[in-house]
Amino acid sequence: MSDSICRFMPAKNTNESIKTINFVYESEFHKLRQPFFRAVYAIYLVTKGSGVLKMVSGEYELKKGTIFFAFPACLFEIEGSDDFEYIYISFMGSYVGTLFEELEISIEKPVYPDFSHIIDFWKHSIKRINQSNAIILTESVLLYSLSFINNKEEDPAQNQKNDSLLGAIVDYMDNHYTDSDMSLKKIADIFSYTEKYLSQFFKKNMNIGFNTYLTNLRIQYACELIENGMTSVSQISSLCGYGDSLYFSRVFKKRMGLTPTEHIKRISGKTAE
Repeated sequence: MSDSICRFMPAKNTNESIKTINFVYESEFHKLRQPFFRAVYAIYLVTKGSGVLKMVSGEYELKKGTIFFAFPACLFEIEGSDDFEYIYISFMGSYVGTLFEELEISIEKPVYPDFSHIIDFWKHSIKRINQSNAIILTESVLLYSLSFINNKEEDPAQNQKNDSLLGAIVDYMDNHYTDSDMSLKKIADIFSYTEKYLSQFFKKNMNIGFNTYLTNLRIQYACELIENGMTSVSQISSLCGYGDSLYFSRVFKKRMGLTPTEHIKRISGKTAE
């Protein structure tokens, strides 16, 4: 990649325990000023080249497929090869400390090798981020990656196969969630798996249920349509993949705490001010 990619997360986030802040592909590492200082946590995945991470706890080898962590208010430096590149997600939240303790992640143990099998998943994910899926997708990539930490009994070949399947399913959903016939059954038919298997597979790997993920995509798109000036509930419902506008309104209120009509009036009021 010739240019760095940075995807900043919208301020709103329904997950109060972990909040992702940005998702960055850094392909111009040597232009960055060091030492690095972060006010929040960050998980890095080396995608190319090699280097040495220097932290207060010591020096650590970095190579393609290495994951390493940065911690709030802790300076660090990286000596990288000419082709050194990485992707990172920065995050914060009340649950991070507990999660890191459970996974034994600390300043004394900030580096984890042998994660090349998730590089394509990270690259694919950052390319697909848009306003409607940014929060869900970035949190899912973060939690999915953390699930491998200190879990060495995983089979790398199987991991790669799972990553490929997961990426294909999520990509299809992100591009077809407005289809009125989108369902777990349809996905199962397309990818030749049983509904039960895909339901369990999706939940395990995305940390969110299939229907919840689909609903979140649709409701976020509905909000985007409203914020762009659309005021017809039936039209919004149809564009988001719902054939029944009354059902859409119930789902919208359950997710957002107010009906589509109420949200339209609130947005219209803000626009008029």
